[in-house]
Amino acid sequence: MMKLASEIRWQDRDFRVPIERIKACERYGYDAVFAAEGFGSDCSTPLGHVAAHTSRLTLGTRIAQVTGRSPGVTAMSFQTLSAMADGRVIAGLGSSSPEVSAGLHARPWGSPLHRMRDFVTLLRQGFSGQPLKNHGREIDVPADGGAPMSTFLQPTPHIPILVGAAGPKMISTTAEIADGWFPAAFSPGMLATYMPLLEEGFRRAGNGKSISDFQVWAHVDVLVDDDVRAAMRKFKEYVAMWPQLQHAQLASLGYPELSRTLQELTAAGRHQEAIEAVPDEYIDHGWLVGPLSRIARNLDPWLSSGLTGLIIRYGPQGPDQRYEEPDEVFKAIADAVKG
Repeated sequence: MMKLASEIRWQDRDFRVPIERIKACERYGYDAVFAAEGFGSDCSTPLGHVAAHTSRLTLGTRIAQVTGRSPGVTAMSFQTLSAMADGRVIAGLGSSSPEVSAGLHARPWGSPLHRMRDFVTLLRQGFSGQPLKNHGREIDVPADGGAPMSTFLQPTPHIPILVGAAGPKMISTTAEIADGWFPAAFSPGMLATYMPLLEEGFRRAGNGKSISDFQVWAHVDVLVDDDVRAAMRKFKEYVAMWPQLQHAQLASLGYPELSRTLQELTAAGRHQEAIEAVPDEYIDHGWLVGPLSRIARNLDPWLSSGLTGLIIRYGPQGPDQRYEEPDEVFKAIADAVKG
């Protein structure tokens, strides 16, 4: 059975943890909650708060930015959270962007592919209680002739490591080195598109690894509204604003040129035309909008999409576009998924 999760927003200036909604989701049978991170709230602190108010939910990061942390600090953070939450932790990692890496974390972008490989190697060492030792292209530990060190918390080799990956090489590397993957964009039917990349990584792992023992968690944004077209428009605005992030999704669903068209219209200041150029069918395939009954009905393709888990996010995800998160939609989705 597909697992269900919700997510804590990072984009809002007046950050808050929706703890009552999270506790309600736990009662409804949700399996996990993820904390996001970009250049607003961090992803670790909110999960410590959630750990104190829940007893069953797995606590995951989607994603912790490897450009902003050392592997040692990251290992300590997840091991500390694991101790606080009786082991119910997922370590989700990602690379962020060149702009955030340079402008916020004061680190050069370098090679994200080699950095992720180095980082996962060191994080596994840290989780297992081993001294950190890796002479990679991006991360060299120990530095300056020092001696390898380990954390002295109880080893936590059970913590799964998932990676947020968008590019072909990073997706294949994720399949090779990690326990699971967060697609940047996903709609029902897209797993088959990505399978050759995943299988290439499984082959490189060389240990019989396959999709059957690999986690794939994707998100879907939801908006309840009796006016379906009004709800669709909110997400069309998002697609028109960030078409480059949607390129793989647009192409796989039959709109290979739309990403470029939207970028051109936006660059020319023709924002209204860009919004109107996003097809209703595209929104309906990749988002859940409309009355509760319609949302529950349109879940069916997601349930057979091959995902390990589905992360429910409420409302558009732009900065300060916060909507009240109605408990009834999270319950309706749980009822539809869990039966």
